[in-house]
Amino acid sequence: MKPTVTSESSPLEVDFLTSDLLGRPGQIAMTMAPGKQDEEAEIIWKRDLQADLKRLREYYGINHLICLLEDEELHQLGIPELLRQAPAHGLITEHFPIADEGLPDSMAAFSALVERVVAALSAGKTVLIHCKGGRGRTGMLAAACLVKLGYSPEAAIAKVRQIRSGALSTVIKQDYVFRFYHASQPALTQDL
Repeated sequence: MKPTVTSESSPLEVDFLTSDLLGRPGQIAMTMAPGKQDEEAEIIWKRDLQADLKRLREYYGINHLICLLEDEELHQLGIPELLRQAPAHGLITEHFPIADEGLPDSMAAFSALVERVVAALSAGKTVLIHCKGGRGRTGMLAAACLVKLGYSPEAAIAKVRQIRSGALSTVIKQDYVFRFYHASQPALTQDL
């Protein structure tokens, strides 16, 4: 029989890139999908969305929640109401869907998201990033934020992987952090 994980048996855990690492008064938090329901996995997930959202706000002090799940995933995980219910817990939400095992559709839109996260960090906010497991897409966005804050892509990836075990384990996500770095560099000009 597969083990069952609930919000009561295993309260939602969050890993932080703290203000001292960011050089900003805010923090980046990383976790799995709050309220996750999944009976097909190796572990049966029967989390309680309300309990997880309450824990994020009251225990961890989360201000902003960035959901990287696609609409179909929200339904598959039994949390189609996540983005509508989070504000009732005092969480500002943003939905930026990225396909599981995929990459953002637009570098410009992704860069704008990174800018919004950095602005929130500069304002002292704690920004939670999550996807399904809180490692691939979540790690990619967290590392891109570190790059925006002055880290090299290598150092950003290493720091996220140090803080969140199993994060950024795929080459495609790591490569995107390098692409983000190169896209965010000013164009070189030649003196004529």
